[in-house]
Amino acid sequence: MKKRNILATVAAVGLCVATAAPAAAFENEFHGMFSARYINSNFNRTETTDYNGLGDGNYDPTGKNKKQFSANFIEQRARLKYIAKANADLKLVTQFELDYAYWGNNSYTTARNGGAALGADTINIETKSIYLDANPAKNLNMKLGMMPNNDAFKGILFDADMAGIMLSSNYGKFAPSIGYYRFNDNGANKDKVLGHNTNDLFMLDGKYEVSKNLKLGAAYYFFRDNQAQTGKPNNDVKISSFGLNGEYVSGPLTLSGFLIYQTGWNNLLVGKKTYVNAFAGNIGAKVNAGPGTARAELLYVSGSDDGKNSFYSVDAENGYYSNEMVMLGRDKNAYTTDNAIIFDGSNKGQGQIGAYFGYDLPVTPKLSTAANLGFAWVAHRNAKSYSQSNSKFLGTEINAEANYQILDGFTAGVRAGYVFLGGQFDNVALGNKTPVNPYDAKLIFTYSF
Repeated sequence: MKKRNILATVAAVGLCVATAAPAAAFENEFHGMFSARYINSNFNRTETTDYNGLGDGNYDPTGKNKKQFSANFIEQRARLKYIAKANADLKLVTQFELDYAYWGNNSYTTARNGGAALGADTINIETKSIYLDANPAKNLNMKLGMMPNNDAFKGILFDADMAGIMLSSNYGKFAPSIGYYRFNDNGANKDKVLGHNTNDLFMLDGKYEVSKNLKLGAAYYFFRDNQAQTGKPNNDVKISSFGLNGEYVSGPLTLSGFLIYQTGWNNLLVGKKTYVNAFAGNIGAKVNAGPGTARAELLYVSGSDDGKNSFYSVDAENGYYSNEMVMLGRDKNAYTTDNAIIFDGSNKGQGQIGAYFGYDLPVTPKLSTAANLGFAWVAHRNAKSYSQSNSKFLGTEINAEANYQILDGFTAGVRAGYVFLGGQFDNVALGNKTPVNPYDAKLIFTYSF
């Protein structure tokens, strides 16, 4: 009996070890972020910007009151990220988001951005990412599913979460990639067949390290959108984007930039099929100067009246955050409330010209500060220009921020900006008056883990 008991015990232990081995090899990773911010502004959440659950879009004071009341509200966001890692070559990445567009916006609802006015019994969760990250062969990585994806040109074309597949390789100094993404499928609006009315992206990208100081890249993106629209002609977009980018480092100086040429056709801007030849170019610089870092960014994007030179970018899913603007461009700190004078690369088909300058100054190991100055114009006035004046000038922005690390992973920050509106906004407010200059101030608390 004793011998049998010993054998049974050994067998049981062996079985436990065998079944526990895969679990021991399996790794679970949890990451996340929580942020709450108080905002005081005559820009965001006023009648001059999209005041709705989505909370994003172009600033447009046309026909609105000259003076805007100051909005004050608190919005919050939490992101939860779980990674199921089988081994070094295979993992599942998921990320979920919970937003309150602003405190008190909803009570006992089932909706995106649903806050709680009197109670907290609200279903409010969004799926940001669900994708497989695998290395099926040497020098080959595959990402499959809903994933974050941005262009090689500082986000001027696209920067968003999208469903698709990306294959990437690395051969020493050369790193190529190829991908396909589907933004939307409106097959039900045409003939009840999926795949007949879609919005798609095909992309090829490559980077080459010429030396330790110089990196060059090239990319090709093909956008095709033939979605059916209720009561309107189908979208007819077929745009090819060819681009070059580079980065050069020499001592304290870093230079970066890109050139993009677009060709194809697009019927969205002027309501008819239009052949497009459009351009965009950028140069940026960073240099260690004194105790901090000085920055400069110059950007040009073509535009036109008839759409022929109007740049194409993915609608509401791009952002040139390198300019570090709060209102002239999309704010890097924006969550649900995300408005801008220049909201996307196309800028209503008018294009854009921008000159942006900044300085980052670390004060102590826990305190960092930054200040920025920006100037922006439309590249070409068209029917969507705000005023009838001859001015192309949109305005001048000054902004500053400071961030202090209270605890490991927990930071408090302030960020404020003010815009001196340019001639584009002369006499566009109600009664042919010029709107008051917009401002925006935020107090931000962020916990990351």
